[in-house]
This record gives sequence, structure tokens and C-alpha cells, in this order.
Amino acid sequence: MQSSPSAGAAESNFLQLLDRAVGLHASGQIAQAIDIYRLVLAQEPAQPIALHFLGIGLHQQGDSNAGIAHIQQSCALQPDNPAWYNDLGNVLFSLGQFEQASQAYIDALQLNPHDSQIWNNLGAAQLQCHEQGAAITAFEQAVKLDPEFAPALIHLGNIYEAQGDKLTSAGYQCRAFVLPPLEGKSKEMLGISFYFLGRLQEAAAIYRLWMEEEPDNPIATHMYAACSQTEVPERASNSYIEHYFDRYAETFNATLNDNLGYRGPDLMREGLRAIATAARQYDILDLGCGTGLCAPKVADYARSLIGVDLSAKMLEQARVHGGYDQLVKQEICAYMTTKSAAFDIILAADTVIYFGDLRAVVVAASNALRPGGYLIFTIEAVESDTQAIAEGFHLHASGRYRHAKDYVASTLAQAGLVAVNIVDTVLREEIRRPVAGMLVTAQRPQ
Repeated sequence: MQSSPSAGAAESNFLQLLDRAVGLHASGQIAQAIDIYRLVLAQEPAQPIALHFLGIGLHQQGDSNAGIAHIQQSCALQPDNPAWYNDLGNVLFSLGQFEQASQAYIDALQLNPHDSQIWNNLGAAQLQCHEQGAAITAFEQAVKLDPEFAPALIHLGNIYEAQGDKLTSAGYQCRAFVLPPLEGKSKEMLGISFYFLGRLQEAAAIYRLWMEEEPDNPIATHMYAACSQTEVPERASNSYIEHYFDRYAETFNATLNDNLGYRGPDLMREGLRAIATAARQYDILDLGCGTGLCAPKVADYARSLIGVDLSAKMLEQARVHGGYDQLVKQEICAYMTTKSAAFDIILAADTVIYFGDLRAVVVAASNALRPGGYLIFTIEAVESDTQAIAEGFHLHASGRYRHAKDYVASTLAQAGLVAVNIVDTVLREEIRRPVAGMLVTAQRPQ
């Protein structure tokens, strides 16, 4: 049985009215839209579109109970519309009815399991219900469907940070942070984020832009060289060391110890234990002493303990922590050059990693050591022979240098030092991977 022409005309008129009402609604003219929805419903009480958007409008005007009832009625009349169940979930969520909101989102996903926004909404509701595991699953599904879906990435970052899993959290936060638009975002943080994600070309491009904006910024210059492998310096500049470590002095200890499993001070003690024969009998120099993490590890071997560093703010922290007889702000090679045969032991925990060419460091150390004295230091190891190239070292994208074992041994020998021991070890973790390194012990002959 066909509908009459008059019925078809009425339906067309309803649709025109609804189009107008929805347009008014979208422009914020909610009261006018509601009047039209009601006009349509007066003629056709079961018109699902009018019911649905009237429900949303009533909720927006504060009559949420009536609004929910209308939305639920529209969903019952048109049960194959996932967007409407999502709308119902959003209204319930805004009212703090999180369990009911979760069910509405689940109903929507049963109709359309490929919508990242609805998965994100479900995760947010489940979080509010303290269903953290289910929420993680929902957010991960959103990200699986859309790897650049920022809200879910941020949710996951926040969850893992709250759980104390800072590395996993950082991965999600970085993925969200590097999404466009990039304008107005810190170029340093963008560079760090791209590096963390292994996207080195993009990191280099950001550092290049930063260099163009701030030609004298030592961090931009150094990190561009590290990520682009362009105009790689033989060592990090003094200005880079000062600028970089001055800014991180207050959080340095917590970052290394809590987040990175830093082993430098323990390795210094391990090296000392292997060569020291008596307690408190040695004049010890701590190169790049930073905040003073090594002091408590080596103090029981020291007759005197001197720390040298370029960063004034790191030295301020070292003074607070104590343990040194003297703290000196100076470049380490320059300092050692003026201290002929002044020390029994020189320590350098994660300090010479800012030198590519090690000759200046080991020659200066040889000068500052007494005959029979020891130089003990940690150094990062190249991951493959090809990284070391002809020079025997490589500026890694982290901004730190990595060295080949043969190069380290030959450079020590050229400076008149004997390599007593070069032990493969792990220095710390970075991006969930162990940083391979070496604990090196060398002696100035008697």
C-alpha cells in the first residue's frame, strides 16, 4: 500500500523543519530549535530525529531527566544508530552517571566497533568507575584504530604515570605532543619527543629550526649535530655543558636514580675497590662531579676529595649534599693541566661521554696523577663497529658520545697510561633499553 501524496508532502515538510531546527541548534539557538522539535512531535510523536535532538536540547537547558528519556526513546525507535548511543553516553557522563554511560558506549560499539572516539569515551567512563584495566584496553583500542588520536594517547600517558611507569607514560605523552600543529610548542621538547620515538630526521629538523631562531643556543646546535650527524664536534662545548646541566640541576638526582637506574657512582666504587689498598689514604679528584652523587660512595677511601664541574648550579647541589673538601667550577681539562702530580685517583662517572676525542682528557689526567695513580671512568660503548667510524667514537642522537674499546685503549697508551681493566657493563637504562658502556681503569706507571 503506497502512502498518499499528502503524507509524502508532510514528511518532506517535517524533514525541512528538522534541518532548520538542527541548524539552529548547532548555532546555539537551542530554545528556537526546541520549539521546532516540539512542533514536529506534535504532529508525529514517534519522529526519532526530533526526539533525539529535543532530548539533547532539554539536557543542555537543564532538564536532563526529560532529555535522557527522549534520547533513550529515539534509540529504541532507531536502534541501529551508534552515534545516538554515543550521545546518550555523553549526556550520562556529564551527569556523573558513569556506569550507565559505559553501557551506552558499549551499545554504540556493538554497532560500530571501529570508532576511536567512542572507544576513548568508554575508557574515560571506565576510569571514573575505577575499572583501570578495562579503561586501558579501551584507550589502546582507540589508538590502534587511530595511532594519532591524541585524547586516548594522553589518557594512557596519565594512567601509566600514575602507576609509576614513567617510560611507558613518556612514550604515549611524546606521541601526543608531536602531533600537529607544532606551532607554539617548545622546540626542545619536540626534539626530545621525536628522539624518544626514534624519529631522528624529524628531531633534526626541529633542532635546525631552533638554531635558526636562536643561532647562539648551544643546546640547539649540539643536538642538531647529534641528530643530523652534520658538523659533528669533537666534544660538547663548554657552553652546552653549562647551559644543559644548570637547567636540570634540581631534578638531576631523581631523574637518574629513580627513572634511569643510574649506576655511575656504584661503578666508581667498584673500580676503587679493585685497586685501593687502604681506607682514607688517597687524594681523589671527581671530574664532572655534578650534584655530588659519587661522594658518599667513595668518601671512605679519600684523604681528600675534590669535585670539579662546569655547572654552577650542579655544584650548588653538591655543596648542599656535602662530602667534598673542595668544589671547583672549571673545565676539567683546564683544571687538571694546572695540577701536576696532585692526585692518587681521578674518577669520572659519565663525564667523558661528553668528549668524542679523548686525547685531551687522558693527557690532562696523566699530568694530574701521581706516579702509580689511577684514572677510573665510565664511557658509553658504540653499538657496532660502523658507528665508531675511523675516529673511534660516534656522537649519538642522545647528545652523548660513544666509543670503541680499541680506541679507548690506544688513546690511554698514547697518553702514557696503562689500561689495567676495561670491563663491559651497563651504565643506565634509556627508553627501556640498557645503555651499554665500559668501566675503565688505567694507571700512570711508577
